[in-house]
Amino acid sequence: MNKIIEELMTLGKEVKILYVEDNKGLREGIVSILTKFFPHLDYAENGEIGYERYREYAPDLVLTDIKMPGMSGFDLAKMIKADNSDVRIVFLSAFDEKEYLYEAIEIGAFRYLSKPTKVPVLITALHAAVVVINNERHKRIFEKQMNDIFNYQNNLLVMLDQDKPILVNRQFLDFFGVKSLEEFMQLQGGLTELLLEHQGFLYPTSESGWFETALQNPGKLFHTKILNRDGEARHLIMKLRIIPNKEGFVILSFDDISDLNLMMIFDGNAVKKDQKFKDSTTIMKLMNVIQENASEVKLHNFYRGLTIVNSAVLISMDDKKIVLKTAYSQLKAIKIAKNITITSELFPYSVLCRVANSIDFDQQTVTFSDMQFIHESSDQRVNIRLELDEQRHSATLFRNEIKFLGTTRIVDISICSVKIELDAMPAGFAVGEMAKLTMVLESAKEPLSLSISGSVYRIDTFSKSFHVVLLFELSSVYHDKLLDYIAKRQMELIREFKAF
Repeated sequence: MNKIIEELMTLGKEVKILYVEDNKGLREGIVSILTKFFPHLDYAENGEIGYERYREYAPDLVLTDIKMPGMSGFDLAKMIKADNSDVRIVFLSAFDEKEYLYEAIEIGAFRYLSKPTKVPVLITALHAAVVVINNERHKRIFEKQMNDIFNYQNNLLVMLDQDKPILVNRQFLDFFGVKSLEEFMQLQGGLTELLLEHQGFLYPTSESGWFETALQNPGKLFHTKILNRDGEARHLIMKLRIIPNKEGFVILSFDDISDLNLMMIFDGNAVKKDQKFKDSTTIMKLMNVIQENASEVKLHNFYRGLTIVNSAVLISMDDKKIVLKTAYSQLKAIKIAKNITITSELFPYSVLCRVANSIDFDQQTVTFSDMQFIHESSDQRVNIRLELDEQRHSATLFRNEIKFLGTTRIVDISICSVKIELDAMPAGFAVGEMAKLTMVLESAKEPLSLSISGSVYRIDTFSKSFHVVLLFELSSVYHDKLLDYIAKRQMELIREFKAF
C-alpha cells in the first residue's frame, strides 16, 4: 500500500479530479483525503453543479455519487462521456443492486465502489485510474511525436494493410497533389498502376506484381518510376518494411533521387519517351497561353539549308493537337521539309515537330501533335549553311597528308564549317584531330577552288555512310570568295523552292 500511496502522490500532481457528492459530511471527509494526492481538485454538491464544474474545469477523473437529488450520477456520467469519452468515471454508491452495477458498466465506468468506502479501497481505485490516465497521456504524446516524424520525413511514406493504403504522410499527398488519402484513392484507385515500366526497375509484369515482389524481399531497395502531380516521371528508391506483430501491415518508403539523373543509365529509350511526354504537356499549356493572348509564333523550315520563316496564328487546339494558320510559302516548305521548328518568346527552347498531321492549303492551316523541346536547333544558326548540288562540286579528304581513297561528298557548307559524307571511315579518325579538304565548287561563272585545314568537330555514323563536320578559318580573300558563292547558291535555292 505504501508504494501505491507514493505513486499516487507523484502521478496525482498531473491529474485534474472532480468530486460530486450531495452529502456534506461525506463530501468534506473525502475532499480531505483527495487533497493529499490531487493539487488540482474541484468538487460539487449535486449533478447539475457537477456538470457546470466539469465544463469549466475539464477534469481527467470524476468521482461521483449515484443517488443525488435532481441529476443523478449516472446522468452526469452519460453527459460527460458524450462530451469526452476519455474521462475516467469512478462511482460511489450505497446501493449494491446488480442493476446499478450493470448500468455503470454500460456507461463505461472505470470503477464502482460501495459506500461507505474504505480509504485503502478508494486509494487503490484512484491509483489505478491515475496510472491509466498517465499511460494514455504518454501514449498520445508518443503518437503525436510519431505522427510528426511520419509527416515531416523527406521520404514519401505509406502504410498498407495487405496491399491497401490506410495511412500516408504529408510528403506523399504533396507529391501527388492531393489533400487526403481518400482523394488519392479516388484519382488513382490505389498503388497498383503507379509503378511504371522501366528497364531495371520494379513494376508489375504479366508474371508477377510489384507488391508481391517487394513483400518477398523486405528491406531490399528497389528502383521505381512514378509520375508526380505534374505528370513528370520521377526516380524513387522504394523500401518495404514489415510491421512487427501486425500481420499484413507494411510501410513503404519512397526516396526521390531524380536529381541524380540515373534513369537514362537504366533505360535511355524510356527516359526519352518520358521527356517527350513531359515536353508535350508543357508545350500544350504554353500554347494555351498563346491562344488566350492572341499571340503569334514563328515557323522555321529549311529547304536544303535555305531558311523559310513566317509568323503563324494559333486558331484552335485540344489536349492532343494544335492548328496554326500561316503563309502559303511556309505551308509549301512544311510539305517539302522533314522537320518544322516553332519558336516563341514564351518558349524556353525551340519546339521541334518532326511531321505535320495535315496541311490545308485552302484554309492555309497546318495541324501538329507530336512536339518536343530541343535545346539546340537549326533556327539558332549563326551562319547560313547550304546544301550543294551533288553534280556541281567535288571534294578530296586528306589525313596526315595522305589522300582518302573513298568517296567524299559535301553535304552542306557555311562560312566556317563544312559537313562531308564518307562511304568509309579512315582508321582511327576521331573528333579533335586536324584534316585537310580540297574542293571545287562550280557556279554560273568560274569555279571556286578551296583548300582548307580544319578540326574534326563531329562524327555521325549511319548504316552505309559517315558524316564528318570540319570547322575552319579562311583568309580574308577566300572568306569573301566563299561568302559570294554562298550568296549565289542561296539565290539558286530560292528560285528552286519557288518552282515547286
